Amino acid sequence: MADYDFHQLSPHDMELLSRDLLQAEHGIVLESFRSGRDGGIDLRYARAGTLIVQVKHFAKTGLSGLLAALRKEAGKIPGLKPDRYMVITSVSLTPKNKVQIVDAVGGQHLKVADVLGAEDLNNLLERHPSIHQQHFKLWLGSRAVLDRVIHNEVLVQTDFQVRRIQKDIPKYVPSSAYGQALQVLERDRLVILSGPPGVGKTTLAELLLYNHLANGWEPVVIRRDVAEGARLLQSGKRQVFYFDDFMGATFLGDRGAVGMKQDDRALVDFMGLIGETPSARLILTTREHIFGQALAASERLRDAGLDSRKLVLRVSDYTRRERALILYNHLYYSDLPDAYREALLANDFYLRIIQHEKFNPRLVAWLSTYNRVAHVPAEEFAAHVEKLLRDPSKLWLHAYDEQIGEAGRSLLLALFSFGGEADGAVLEPAFRRLHGLRAERYGFAREAADFRLAMSQVINAFVRPDGTKGFAVLDPSVLDLMNAVLRRDPDDAVAVVLGAIEYGQIERVMALGGAAGGKGVFAGLEREPQAFMEAVGRCLGRKGRIVIRSGKSSIEGFTASSRLLTLLKLRFHVRSPEFRALREQYAAEIVENMEAGAYIYVSNGVDMVRALDGLAPEDTASRRIVETMSAYLVAQTAKEPSIRDVSELVSLLDLDEPESQALAVTLKEAGAEALAAISSELLECRTGEDFSDLRDDIEFIAEHLELEVARAMDVLEETETEYQEREEAYADSMMDEYKDRMREGRASDGSVRDLFGSLRSDS
Repeated sequence: MADYDFHQLSPHDMELLSRDLLQAEHGIVLESFRSGRDGGIDLRYARAGTLIVQVKHFAKTGLSGLLAALRKEAGKIPGLKPDRYMVITSVSLTPKNKVQIVDAVGGQHLKVADVLGAEDLNNLLERHPSIHQQHFKLWLGSRAVLDRVIHNEVLVQTDFQVRRIQKDIPKYVPSSAYGQALQVLERDRLVILSGPPGVGKTTLAELLLYNHLANGWEPVVIRRDVAEGARLLQSGKRQVFYFDDFMGATFLGDRGAVGMKQDDRALVDFMGLIGETPSARLILTTREHIFGQALAASERLRDAGLDSRKLVLRVSDYTRRERALILYNHLYYSDLPDAYREALLANDFYLRIIQHEKFNPRLVAWLSTYNRVAHVPAEEFAAHVEKLLRDPSKLWLHAYDEQIGEAGRSLLLALFSFGGEADGAVLEPAFRRLHGLRAERYGFAREAADFRLAMSQVINAFVRPDGTKGFAVLDPSVLDLMNAVLRRDPDDAVAVVLGAIEYGQIERVMALGGAAGGKGVFAGLEREPQAFMEAVGRCLGRKGRIVIRSGKSSIEGFTASSRLLTLLKLRFHVRSPEFRALREQYAAEIVENMEAGAYIYVSNGVDMVRALDGLAPEDTASRRIVETMSAYLVAQTAKEPSIRDVSELVSLLDLDEPESQALAVTLKEAGAEALAAISSELLECRTGEDFSDLRDDIEFIAEHLELEVARAMDVLEETETEYQEREEAYADSMMDEYKDRMREGRASDGSVRDLFGSLRSDS
């Protein structure tokens, strides 16, 4: 007989259960209303007279809280004009309690027979077993199932954490994945769950296992390899096998190709054995990247038809409603004091959590666990959560410091230096150089298989596969973590620079040094100027910089001018002889290119001249390059004049000096030619700011070169007016779409607000 106290259901779950039971009992379809501030209605049937149902959970405050709430609801009933009014509660009720409820509501509205308590709900569950089975959180989380599972002798031997799973069941947000996984298990007797941590892969696997245990299946948790499972498989006995990360040991291990071939044969044989045994089920979890590697490496696995048995879970698959329910369930079942919960409910702060780009179930679990946030005063809790959302690195720091080794840390540092994504062919040599340098500096041992070891430590914990051969951080919070790590440990930032294989790595560390809290990075590099310049020269000496898009890398070529310009950006941080030698080398290359007639972008040339001009006055070599390049840029602009280039050169040069008169005449002629051809430059104006910048350039050269610009300004004004008319028409159409989205957003926010309103009513 069903004997639940319904504590494992949230108010939202309770309403759904009540609706399904009444529909099954009376053969009707009830209209559901949103949880929370419902105007006195949770469920309604309005065909043959109006039936209104109030569902009151009150698992925490019991009868006293229920009576207080019903007295408040009583005033709404006359306005609703129901023909029949019902109250359903999870509170256990005696006949006397039911009379008390009728008195609280009013006998003119409510009859004793229409008050259903916990005992009545259990009776309905017995009458409608399909509803009982459908609401799995109810029976999977029950005390009877827990006792039955705990006393399973084999279960104890497998050291399965049943109590933790039973506690977590109410927090689970049902999705199509649960039903799909059960269907695959029933059809194929095998299911493969793939996805990054935090998405629900482990939770779903444990729910599937727990479901089978509750129905009398014997568990076998595989720890090392499928040989364990094969030894314990007993024909005719209902057994469910669970193997977490079943491909990791095989395809990230160090046993080589022979070991891999032996393992994939054993794995395929075991899966085939399960498929031929009606009383056996197999639940497997894997990391998607390793799954892909395994299929690529093993023809036997490719032929095993595993893809049809695989479900991939992703954080991005969560709908807005599911995000809301994840947070709602965690808060409802959390041990947070009321003041902390209220801090998240006040001013709809929970909406900001749900909508945040860095939303993650792990973050939700963190903030809803009191011992992790007890050091934060309740009045500062919302600000603390906001800070975690902006920078979730604190959630990762413990794992970074304690749960991975030096190889894993070297790999994360290398991936960070590429902006968080890299092709495997680029990442591995970058890792090996950086890891070797860190080993020398910190005195730890290295092994030949360290890259595979590092990948096994971070894949799907910090890093995910990206494309067919690339890797990327799991989500933006990992980049926040690495920013925090390098600010905390600037010696590692220095190691990234000194071990860099391409200049973009150095640029990212330098950008970090210029940010708040990054001064230690510059200080560390200034202590090793020779090694710093060796790394810069090595990287700038390559054919180009590595550009990574969607996990694929390509080379963006260096020119002599881009090398010098890049080097000169470091002039405020290093003034060593090595810096001067490298600067002179790149400058000499530019002079050679100018003599050969190479094209130099005016904006790059102007930046170089300004940077060189800012060096010490006694640097005669730099002065000669400044003079040579200035004349070259003017001559180049005379051949292909543009208003922007003329304006930049006028701002660069002192045209009043006698030695600059020839340059001034050339620029005036180029400016007049560019103004006459203004229509071609107007084609490049894409924004209002582009038009404004062009107007400023025209006015600037008109003033300094004494040019007539009236016609050019007329053409600009006419073109800008046409642009503004197009933009206004587009803005009007977009405003209509924006208003529609806002209406949808408000409606969606309203349903979420009402859902979270129930957290206040039962506190």
